[in-house]
Amino acid sequence: MHFNSIIIPFLLSLSTSLVKSDDSQRLRRRNEERSNNNNVDEEPERRVFVQYKAGLRSDFESRIQQRFSRTRMHYDFPDMDTLVLTVKENDLADLRRDPSVESVHNDVPRYPFYIPESVKRRELQDGGNQQIPYGIDMVQAQQAWAAGATGANIKVCVVDTGVAEHPDLLDVTGPDLPLPFSADGVGHGTHCAGTIAAADNSFGVVGVAPNAEIISVKVFSDDGLYAYSSGILSAAQECQSLGADIISMSLGGPLPNIFELLGYRNLERDGIITVAAAGNFGNSLWSFPASYPGVVSVAAVDENKVKASFSQTNRQVDIAAPGVDVLSTLPQDGACDICDSIDEYSYGTISGTSMACPHVAGVLALLKSKYNATASEYIAAIENTAEDLGRVGRDNNYGHGLVQAYEALQYLENISSRSDVNINQSNDPATEAPTNPPTNPPTNPPTNPPTNSPTNPPTNPPTILLTNPENEATSCNENEFLFELKLLTDNRASEISWTLDVQSDVGTNLNGGGYNNDEALSVKKCIAKSCYIFTMSDSGDDGICCSHGNGAYSIFIDNEVLVNGGGDFGSEDIITLGCNNEW
Repeated sequence: MHFNSIIIPFLLSLSTSLVKSDDSQRLRRRNEERSNNNNVDEEPERRVFVQYKAGLRSDFESRIQQRFSRTRMHYDFPDMDTLVLTVKENDLADLRRDPSVESVHNDVPRYPFYIPESVKRRELQDGGNQQIPYGIDMVQAQQAWAAGATGANIKVCVVDTGVAEHPDLLDVTGPDLPLPFSADGVGHGTHCAGTIAAADNSFGVVGVAPNAEIISVKVFSDDGLYAYSSGILSAAQECQSLGADIISMSLGGPLPNIFELLGYRNLERDGIITVAAAGNFGNSLWSFPASYPGVVSVAAVDENKVKASFSQTNRQVDIAAPGVDVLSTLPQDGACDICDSIDEYSYGTISGTSMACPHVAGVLALLKSKYNATASEYIAAIENTAEDLGRVGRDNNYGHGLVQAYEALQYLENISSRSDVNINQSNDPATEAPTNPPTNPPTNPPTNPPTNSPTNPPTNPPTILLTNPENEATSCNENEFLFELKLLTDNRASEISWTLDVQSDVGTNLNGGGYNNDEALSVKKCIAKSCYIFTMSDSGDDGICCSHGNGAYSIFIDNEVLVNGGGDFGSEDIITLGCNNEW
């Protein structure tokens, strides 16, 4: 995959692959400390992904040292020829024009999705009986335990504010760079972890999957304000490297980022399920990463199975779970913003889609501890067996409905007996062994991603001469963009297609394909002002230039160029447009 872009208000982050260097976390910590200690220079800065040209890393590093000495590095993604840098605003134009730079893209913020004013103290009797939070039975967790699914041997990675030591949270592991995994100065991550896997013992509370293992990757500092998409993406990769089966992200933000989109697609391809909070804006705005393909978006309901007023309502919502006044664990020692607000450590109730997300992560851990299936099969199980709420069938408030662990187990049991489906019982000692366990592993593994190294790009982009454009818009109203695509196909035009996908519930979706060889054409349409992802695809995995002719495409928004003569890529070329920072 190859990207062509310019940083303007219509364009955010683009990338090719997602590999983190061994030193990136140390670099991030060192440079963020440097940033915190430098209060003299108040010149505006921006944090960006900078993709240098293939084979020109040394030139790029030299130029950074010589010309952009005020630059700080946070992450190094060498396999995608990209660094994440903080640069002075005044240096951005020169950086984009540098001959060693391919493109520059914004890094965007992500926030924890809880309602601070919802935090309440919950006093539990010392040495008394364990308390069962209402969400445990609402998602049928105890029925699943009785069926032998407890989450044993399943690793759930909590990407959050950290997970503090707690007697109800056993053997939590994680990295100490860039931030120590067991330090939770907010309390948010510890609360989410308890909902997933608080131990089934004689005190405190119990989680949905009490025998699951928690991995903590801390991305928010102890002020809990926000983290960047680059750090979230790096954390997801860290989860994978630590052997996570499921990633729980009670966080998000309203701006999409192509790096994340590709990253979660790769995680799903590798069999890892990512679950994310749908968002607390209380409107139809899409939140990311929850709204990316392959990520499970979780809405919140209360104890009466009614959608929480703060929970997002959009067509990306997949499933609903308890998210109002959820009782769970809190840090016992040290500074903790949530704990300080209630003058009580150990346990408390909080509301937010942040609290709904770990319920679903826990249910998926239950399923995975009993059955070996693909990521898409686990997701299908929870969607097809959810308790329908609201309007009949899937709706924007509840998605497919309230997640039901036991029903999902039965679904997997039933389809495992079909000859055309290959779902196996797991080797989890906590589950019941099947009478005649199948011997073959799941079939149809995901295919490998396309390689992303362009070869011999043309020096000058070819000119696209249009022939008989029809039904083209010439001007749009103030609530619309004028979108224009100019396309010259190569001599394998049957492989070419494109989509323009709106990233909210208000906007326009366009697509095209079925073209003739060496055809010049244009599309010029008024589209509602919204956030879009444009994808140019080639099923032959060799782009539209230059293996089989000199095809190319250009994109304009309101007559301003976004892509000029693109075409040298692998299977697809992706940009975002209309996603400005006013959202």
